[in-house]
Amino acid sequence: MTKFKEVVNETTGELEYLFHATLIKIGEIILENVNSKEYKINTIKFELPNGDEVERTVMCYASNYQKGIETGKKYLCNLSFDDEDEPQIRMSHISNALRATKDDFAGIIEASQQLIEDDIVM
Repeated sequence: MTKFKEVVNETTGELEYLFHATLIKIGEIILENVNSKEYKINTIKFELPNGDEVERTVMCYASNYQKGIETGKKYLCNLSFDDEDEPQIRMSHISNALRATKDDFAGIIEASQQLIEDDIVM
């Protein structure tokens, strides 16, 4: 299930939602917005809050796709709403593919607890 994290945009003060989605198609056409920033329209797959799996288009700025993106990997996305309450999704180059897990550090946590217990005994 896709987890959405609510954040406040520090510039606008508006609520936004961060989530991870799987990139399934990279756009071929380079577009330009009103601020002359280049972007591509990519397609991502994720689950809506009601559990339905969907494919949706997303903006990916050149500053992100030029760092390298690959289909099949999960990327951080940002959902916001425009002045007409239409959803706008932007995709980052930040991948969730190699994210650390709690299990990666199980030995450290156990060793830390053991040291604390040994200190108490001494």
